[in-house]
Amino acid sequence: MASGVGHKYGVLRWSKTGKKTIEGTAAGITSVLAACSVLLPLLASTGYIVTEHWISILVAVTVSGLLEAYTTQLDNAFIPLVFYSLLCL
Repeated sequence: MASGVGHKYGVLRWSKTGKKTIEGTAAGITSVLAACSVLLPLLASTGYIVTEHWISILVAVTVSGLLEAYTTQLDNAFIPLVFYSLLCL
């Protein structure tokens, strides 16, 4: 989602030499939050998870999205670890 929106509609780049755009990052963060808004209540209703921690999810998604915008290497290994660590706080 982030890549498609950034490629098609992205105007504001995070850096002069980078390819990643602010619009793409915002689309990525928004799409993950939208998926969470559907999946979390569903998982909570089935008893798979006990509570829905929206603040920790919002922080984890936003920080991970911004971190992804600034990394060029190791993002597929590093960002999920950061995301999970933030969810555990």
